Amino acid sequence: MKNYTLQRFVKLNLYFFGMYGLLTAAWYGLSGRFGEDAGTAIQEILSNAAIFSLMFTTALLVWYRRTELRIPVKTISQSGLEDKLETLGYERIPAPNKGAAQVYKPRPPKAPVLAGKIFVLKSTKFYHVRGPLRKLESLEV
Repeated sequence: MKNYTLQRFVKLNLYFFGMYGLLTAAWYGLSGRFGEDAGTAIQEILSNAAIFSLMFTTALLVWYRRTELRIPVKTISQSGLEDKLETLGYERIPAPNKGAAQVYKPRPPKAPVLAGKIFVLKSTKFYHVRGPLRKLESLEV
């Protein structure tokens, strides 16, 4: 949960860089661009992949920006909160230790996978729900 946005940025950036590079290299291979000047083609692939992955990852993180919502414990029970998150399209991941945060992963088609996970921490007075702003706005508690 700590540095989750940074971890998502790095994972998404590496994924988009790799996939764009592989697909572009396959296209260049089929069209014969490597035969003309392989060094320039590889440099072009890497620079375009870096620009594309940075732009697309930044767009996704802005689109699914994260926030924290504090819900008073008196207003809803634990099972009620779980039901609300389930209607949003998130399912609970069983955790081995009981004291840590409860983690909910998105389950398509209700919740997009790229929105990221929801973390629920319970303090004495509040449920601290951290997740994508768009989904938490529609929580209605």
